[in-house]
Amino acid sequence: MSNICIIGHISIDKIYNNKIKAESIGGPPCYSGLTCVNEGLDVEIYTKIGSDFPAEYELWLKENRIKMLDGKSTLNTTSFKITETERRKQLKLINKCEEIIIEKEKIEKYEGIILSPIVNELNKKNNKLINKLDKKTLLDPQGYLRKFNEDGVCELRYLDINELPKADIIKISEEESKMIDNSDKFSSRLERISKIYPITIGTTNKELTYLFTNKKCYEIRNHRANNLEDTIGLGDILNGVFFSMYVKNEDILWSISKAIAFTTTREGIGIRKLEKFVEYSELSGIIYNNIKKIY
Repeated sequence: MSNICIIGHISIDKIYNNKIKAESIGGPPCYSGLTCVNEGLDVEIYTKIGSDFPAEYELWLKENRIKMLDGKSTLNTTSFKITETERRKQLKLINKCEEIIIEKEKIEKYEGIILSPIVNELNKKNNKLINKLDKKTLLDPQGYLRKFNEDGVCELRYLDINELPKADIIKISEEESKMIDNSDKFSSRLERISKIYPITIGTTNKELTYLFTNKKCYEIRNHRANNLEDTIGLGDILNGVFFSMYVKNEDILWSISKAIAFTTTREGIGIRKLEKFVEYSELSGIIYNNIKKIY
């Protein structure tokens, strides 16, 4: 069994999705974590939580075999109010927990690492250590690119790409890519990013995904993406499926096909979208068979 670590804050999310109100445990350690466990990996999380973290959520982590390194903080747990409608998604920060300072001796044993901060909890002081890691790594830069205005509403900020840590894989959205490269086209931005990150995955809010690897560019489409009701955590779920297969040395094109299919067949609100099995093998095959090589 492969042994991986996911680094980033757990969050407590208050979700307002159209007429539905819900609270859910969230953040990459949960969405990517449970996905990786279900894919057969042994998962530990490097995170921070406060004394306000509900006992039921600690039990949830334990029952789902997600092991937490010593992550207790004197600050309250990171928390968001997430409002999602057909037209927009707003992320409002209610509370930010303590920063994570990575210690070398704590991460030496892992075969793979997912770096996925959500509120700038991994500052660039960690990069020197991260860049020397001889492990399989995936970076989701969302938390490096976020800033929060005086009302706590999430916005994106510009960042020099060299301020991000190095990794084997980067998964980045179309909007996020605009913050680190000024090229007009999304595919052009991704091509530049791929010169630093050997496997570059670019996602849009619609049906299109790009994959750059080995100096080749692929276009992947999935019409099911237009039917999604709740997008919270879907990027983390995609990361979990793709990285699990990468650690197991699966074919990259099949890995991205399965990751997209699994992600876009999730039903439910918050973490509950991982509780119910939905058949996605046929969709994986359709996506794979329709991958278009651009160059």
